[in-house]
Formats: sequence, structure tokens, C-alpha cells
Amino acid sequence: MKEMEEKAIENSLFIHQMETAGLNKEIKELERLIRSLSLSDQLGLHGKLNIQTLEVVKDYRDQINIHKHVKEHMIWYYFSQQEWREEFLEEVINIYGKEGFIAMESIIVSALKEDQVEEHQIETIRKAFDTKEIEKQINKWCERKGKN
Repeated sequence: MKEMEEKAIENSLFIHQMETAGLNKEIKELERLIRSLSLSDQLGLHGKLNIQTLEVVKDYRDQINIHKHVKEHMIWYYFSQQEWREEFLEEVINIYGKEGFIAMESIIVSALKEDQVEEHQIETIRKAFDTKEIEKQINKWCERKGKN
């Protein structure tokens, strides 16, 4: 039991170190800390780090050298925790175009399902995400909105 408590304390201190590095925009230190973990642990970080640290990973994604899937998880989780805004659509499309992160499609699918997308955004989404799932969700959105 004591060993488990020590690991929990170590983990919380480790998370705190990562968050501090992130908030201070110490990108290489954040990268070093993330990469010191096993890939399995890295993939679980997105739910443990604060939103500000995830935003730093998103903003500095070109400079931080971590596993692509870890980066994708963190950026997906960042967007999934935000309220839908016009700027997010542009940013999600930009990241999808540059990085090819499939998880960005998931953000759009959720926004469509939750009726957060506005009519003027539909064509932009359709052009940026030429996939069957996006088309399906756009069609369902149009049906709900009486736009067919």
C-alpha cells in the first residue's frame, strides 16, 4: 500500500513538473519529461495534464518531438474540452491538413452531432474533411435543421 502511495505522489510531482515546463514554455524540458515515460504512459497523459499544458503542446506541436499518436491524443483532448468557436474550426482544419491527425475528424463529428456547427461552416467542413463519416454527419445535421 505504501508503495502505491509513493507512486501516486511521484506521479503527481511528475505531472506538476510537466505542467510547469509547459506553462513556462520550456518545450525541450516538457519533451524530455514526456519521452522519459513508456509509450503506454505517454498515451494516457492527455487526461492528466491541465488544459494550459495541452494548449502548449498544440501550439508548439512543430517544435516538440514526441510520438505522433501521443501528440494527436493531447491535441484531440484539448479541443474536446473546449467550447465550439469559429476559430477552433479553422485551427482544427489547419492541424488536420498539416498533421493528418484523424482525431481532428472526431472533433468535427462531435460538433456536428451536438449541433454546435453553424450553417455557414458546413461547406468549409465538407471541403476540408472529404470522408464518408463527415458526409454522413453533415447529412444528419441538415436533416435535423431542415436543410435538405
